[in-house]
Order: sequence, then structure tokens, then C-alpha cells
Amino acid sequence: MEEEYSKLRSRLKKLSKAAVAFSGGVDSSFLLKVSSDVLGKDKVVALTARSPFTFEEELQKAKETAEKIGVEHVILDIPVLNDKTIRDNPKDRCYYCKKKIFTSFLELLESDFEGEPVLIEGTNLDDVGSYRPGRKAIEELEVRSPLMESGLDKEMIRSLSKDLGLTSWDHPSQSCLATRFPYDTVLTENELSKVEEGEAYLKKLGFQDCRLRIHGNVARIELPKSQMERLMANPSKIVRRMKSLGFTYITLDLEGLRSGSMDL
Repeated sequence: MEEEYSKLRSRLKKLSKAAVAFSGGVDSSFLLKVSSDVLGKDKVVALTARSPFTFEEELQKAKETAEKIGVEHVILDIPVLNDKTIRDNPKDRCYYCKKKIFTSFLELLESDFEGEPVLIEGTNLDDVGSYRPGRKAIEELEVRSPLMESGLDKEMIRSLSKDLGLTSWDHPSQSCLATRFPYDTVLTENELSKVEEGEAYLKKLGFQDCRLRIHGNVARIELPKSQMERLMANPSKIVRRMKSLGFTYITLDLEGLRSGSMDL
């Protein structure tokens, strides 16, 4: 791990200025912190996309982390649902969404930042084998992925983040709101907001690592199997809350929480 961390720092030292695509999650928080330590706070800017796919809770975490690290933080509103291809939610939706977001970041850097910082993002080594159509957009735009290039995986990043005092080190992995719907389901702000409210309620009850997957009027709850018994001990209030959001049927997925279950 020390070898990979040293490689990361060496790669970052070669940049005169860096703009970090920053969601506030484990990977981008670590990348932002190390970039700031290596280059200096005045040579780094954090860029965060705000769209209908963004959890408000994640946006607040990003604001707090950037402020704590002490770098400039720019939040850019990106109307992804104005794009019909993204709104129609094809299987490669993430490609079009990432292309729109990172193109917007690059245009902002070109127009508003002297010296045009190099845009970098937080893909790690574990992401390489997963279904990630957004990677194609990142590669096409020649955005750098220094964590992956340095051989750092998620476990290493969590451990190093803890050593650096980042509170994000043990945060559950998060994905955007669009991933809660089957492909080819038209995405609307109203339906996305319902999912955000539903997951916020589950987290308020203590189920921090959860997904609310939507199939028409069915809300399918994914949790780690270790937490299922606790949910089933008193499901009535969860059922009431989900029905108040407009779902007719509420189910618990017996396979448990799994990343990318809509990709199967």
C-alpha cells in the first residue's frame, strides 16, 4: 500500500494545478485531500456536479469535506434530464451522463480558471472489472484517473483515508439516483425525488447502507442480510412511509444489498 500511495503522490506532483471531480465519496475525498497536501490548497479546486441524480445528503457531505480540506469548491448545476438520451435511461446512460458532466467541467476550467488545471477523477482499481460505461466517456475526454493509475483499490483508499483523518473513510459506497430504476425506464424528477425521500427515511431509522430499487409501483428494499431481521421486527412504519410516497407494494430483497443489481 505504501508503494501505491507513493506512486500517487509522485503522479500528482507532476501537475501544476489540479481540478478534482468531487462527489464527496470515499475515493474523491481521498484524492482531493492528497492533491491538496501535495500541490497546496491554492493549486487545487474541487468540482461538484449538482443534478436531479444527486442526493442532497451527499452534496452536503461534499461541501463539508471541501471546506475542511480548505480548497476552493465549485458546484455546477447540470440539467441532465434535458438530454432525452439520458432521460430515457438506456443501458449505457452513464456514458452520456458522464460525458455531459465532464464536458461541462472542462468547459468551466477553460473559461474561468487561469492556467487551466488538469481535471482528475477518483476511479480506483476495483472499478476496472465492473460494468462502468462512464469510463468510456472519461477516457475519451482524456480525464486522468490517478488512483487507478497508481494501483490503489478501495480497501487501500479506506485505510489511507483513515490515516489522513478523513471522516469519509468508512462511508458506504453510493451511486446516483438513476441506478435505482431498471434500464429503459424514463427518468423524471418526481420519481427520483421519491427514491431520495424513501432512502433518507431508511437511513434515519439506522439503515445507512441501503438501496430503494423501483419497479413501477413496487419499491424493493436492498439491505445487508445482517440487517434484515431488524427491519422485519417492525416493518409497518416503513410500509406506511413508502406508501405515502406513492408506492403500492413494498418488498424486501432476500438476496440482500449488492452493487449494480440493476445491471443483471
